[in-house]
Amino acid sequence: MQYELTIESKFCDTITVYPHTREGLTDAFARISEARTKVGFECARIVSDRDGEVFTLDNNLISF
Repeated sequence: MQYELTIESKFCDTITVYPHTREGLTDAFARISEARTKVGFECARIVSDRDGEVFTLDNNLISF
């Protein structure tokens, strides 16, 4: 099993795979924290083979 992290930006999309462990999930969230500060960040999604969609952060849904 694994976690699949998809990060979408205006410039490119990246997909990274992490082990389905607490450390893997922690690493995925750390990657999201880093990516969301970059210009062009649009959304991030973590999906698990076993659990389905685990987390979604979509800047298009956030209003200030």
